[in-house]
Amino acid sequence: MSALRSPSVLVWVGLFAAPFAWAAQHVAGIETTISQCHDNTAGPAWDVPVDPVVIATTAVAACVAVLGGLAAVSVWRATRGIDDSDAPPPGRNHFLAIIGMTITPLFLAIILMSGLGSTFMSGCVQS
Repeated sequence: MSALRSPSVLVWVGLFAAPFAWAAQHVAGIETTISQCHDNTAGPAWDVPVDPVVIATTAVAACVAVLGGLAAVSVWRATRGIDDSDAPPPGRNHFLAIIGMTITPLFLAIILMSGLGSTFMSGCVQS
């Protein structure tokens, strides 16, 4: 079995892929907005195509989150007969896979709402 397909490695991918994807998308979105809006006024400070960049970062972040969710599901399926209270690493892997499966849809929703909101709403004006 290769090291990448090991449940001990996949469980960490399943646990952290979606949160890290959201964090990267969030930072990229802030930087993209700053590139478009200097001094909180409308008009580009740099010539950055904001909507395509936001759509691309949203798509990449969503793909990373989905792959992390699939990794969590594969670890959960591999440890199906194990109880959470069993000795580590199998019990820990099963427990963390459940957490990964739980948080992935939440972070995926945040990623999609953030990307859609940035695309359809102007970020250069204060409300």
